[in-house]
Amino acid sequence: MNTKLLYLLLGLTLLSWGIAKKNASITSDAAVHTPLVNPALPGDNPDPSVIRVGEVYYATSTTNEWAPYFTIYKSTNLKDWTLINHVFPEGFKDMKNQWGENNFWASELAYDEKQNRIYVYYTAHNRKVKGNPGLQCGVAWIDADQIESGRFSDNGPVIIEDDCGAIDAFELQDNGKIYAFWKNDGNGCGKESWIWMQEINESRTKLLGQKKKVFTNSQPWETALVEGACFFRMGDYIYSLYAVGGCCDARCNYKTGIARTKSLASGVWEKYDKNPVMVSNDRWKCPGHGTVVRTSGNRLFMLYHAFNKNYDVFVGREGVIEELKQGADGWPVLHNAIVANRPKAELDFFDDFQKKKKLNLVWQWPSKLQRPAMLFDNGLKLNASDDNRELGTFLGQFIKSVDFDMVAEVEPGNAAAGICLGGAIFKSKWPGELGGIGITASKKGYIVFSNLEGKYTVLKQLNEPLTGITKLKMKISGGGKLMDMFYKNGASGWKKLHALEFDAGKYVPWGMGYRAGIVVKGKPSESGLFKNFELKNN
Repeated sequence: MNTKLLYLLLGLTLLSWGIAKKNASITSDAAVHTPLVNPALPGDNPDPSVIRVGEVYYATSTTNEWAPYFTIYKSTNLKDWTLINHVFPEGFKDMKNQWGENNFWASELAYDEKQNRIYVYYTAHNRKVKGNPGLQCGVAWIDADQIESGRFSDNGPVIIEDDCGAIDAFELQDNGKIYAFWKNDGNGCGKESWIWMQEINESRTKLLGQKKKVFTNSQPWETALVEGACFFRMGDYIYSLYAVGGCCDARCNYKTGIARTKSLASGVWEKYDKNPVMVSNDRWKCPGHGTVVRTSGNRLFMLYHAFNKNYDVFVGREGVIEELKQGADGWPVLHNAIVANRPKAELDFFDDFQKKKKLNLVWQWPSKLQRPAMLFDNGLKLNASDDNRELGTFLGQFIKSVDFDMVAEVEPGNAAAGICLGGAIFKSKWPGELGGIGITASKKGYIVFSNLEGKYTVLKQLNEPLTGITKLKMKISGGGKLMDMFYKNGASGWKKLHALEFDAGKYVPWGMGYRAGIVVKGKPSESGLFKNFELKNN
């Protein structure tokens, strides 16, 4: 081998080591070397917010008319998320003076590194105030190292608009000051909607100085409102991504725009001339209302919500994540081409109540009710009731597709215990008024029921004395439009009790997806005993 060739090979080797070393430094950022999977937060997770504390990410989302209020998720790679807590695990009982009644919207996380505290801004309707002014923004907090096992302390309502109400609060720390941003809910009372800002004190208990207008809908593409604004710094500018339009049902027309300023004090905001930067496409409908997080490698990712078009609106708005990249003109842009690539097997769920001593965090109940009474004793013993328009006591969880099997093992007793798809009472004035359709078993036999029209109605009944363990199954198919009800007692195979076509669009709650879960109907002194529950997506 001649000397020149030897030096050439040596140089190439050193160069390859340099490239490898450079790439190794890049991949220390967990979000870079782990491919993103969507939806990041499957199921009904609207208005998501995300922060980073060290190398750990935390996210939250709207819970609407369901308790516990406001999810807390954890991830180390922006791909795999685990539900670890709720801001208010017991619902309104955890809130200061139990002030919130419904409309539990837009929880927004903020990390104060100096205090090592995580704050959450959130919207709720004050039970003491009628109409739109009752929409107020509260603040709760927790020490960052307690977020997985601790309880948030609630400061109660902090941002109050006496005219049309306040929603969608967000925090930005800039030049040593802390600013709160929010939307006055003008569209809810026939007035203009603006994004506002005001300085807030360090304990997040009081606004300081005077509030200032930030921006409103002023470009031709913008409809009657602006909302869901988040703020972040990139280079010389503070940017705001914001949503416009209708957010929350089959008629939605949500879109996302971006604006920027060099100085909050100036009050001068420039809106991008290529707005909107994100719109509905052939995969996702009505994308918007999210927040931006910066990785340790200085990359920006936005977590926002959108409806999966394959599911209509029945699943609800799911949390979707993608990267923001700086365009040639200097503005950060979204490529608006996210694919739903999370394997369906990851969406399946199984709960063995016989091995549990406490309730899994995924289970929810209607927001205006107290946490249902229950205990674990060789299964989940759930107290019966005639709540929810005679439906009974209900515990549910997100559905994550529109074709799935729901199965439970129950021990028949005096109460009717079974499985149920939870939606909304038709024509109810309150979207959180729970209705449901399902199948139950008791010592007397099986009942297929529905109260979705406002009155408990038996659709099919089989009188048959039952003992031992009974299995019940609901098969949802045809994109959520077909239902088959099965039972199995003893060693026999599955027997179909009832089949029906289901008008899923009629009962989907405003702003929410359906829930799948367990139900017990009977006297308060009675209970239903559940051995396990399974949700399998097809």
